[in-house]
Amino acid sequence: MKTKFIQKLMAGALTAALVAAPCMGVFASETPGGSDTPNTPSVEEEVVEIVNSSVGDSDEGGSAVSSIAQIPETSSVAGVKTTVKGVYLATSINGAAVTTSVATIASSYNLGAGETPCARVYNMDVKKSPLAAAAINSAAEALGAAVGPYINVELGFTKGGKFGLLPADGAPITMSFGIPKSFVQAGKTYAVICVRPGGAVTVLPNTSTNPNVVTFSTTGGQGAYAIIKY
Repeated sequence: MKTKFIQKLMAGALTAALVAAPCMGVFASETPGGSDTPNTPSVEEEVVEIVNSSVGDSDEGGSAVSSIAQIPETSSVAGVKTTVKGVYLATSINGAAVTTSVATIASSYNLGAGETPCARVYNMDVKKSPLAAAAINSAAEALGAAVGPYINVELGFTKGGKFGLLPADGAPITMSFGIPKSFVQAGKTYAVICVRPGGAVTVLPNTSTNPNVVTFSTTGGQGAYAIIKY
């Protein structure tokens, strides 16, 4: 009973934490600009506020934006550019990149006409997602590993200006995170821990030979991720 209760709490906490950051296409049907109602924020102002609340505090590696134009829609890791556009705001790592091709993702997840893969990657605020962090920390402790940056990832798609999640039980999608210099240590083994809504914890092995990069295989949907070393 206790395990099921914790899983329900985890699902709620993760969902609340992960749905906040918008994908650029979500607001394509809206018109940015001033509001006709005094003291009512414009769509752009609301987007910026949501994004900044999702990035995390500045003392935790957050990086505030002041306009939609400043929201990065692409990223790269060690010179490898992501194949999937979206929202890349994870300043706690040295870039994030999806390396599986858009065509492969679209085919393997049976995306239809007008549906385009989209990624949303941003810092995880441990204070807002304590259960996810606790699950990651427990898994790392069992491995005798040190925990690095926490990252929220949503792998989904856009259609008609709306964002939707790809199923978590779908085909493999390869991603890479740039390991922060402060977390790079010679002779260590790196991996990524992923916690899904519902409490499922998975350790994803690193397949990169670059000592500054961790590359791993994941699937669609949302999750809390962290780089570990041991």
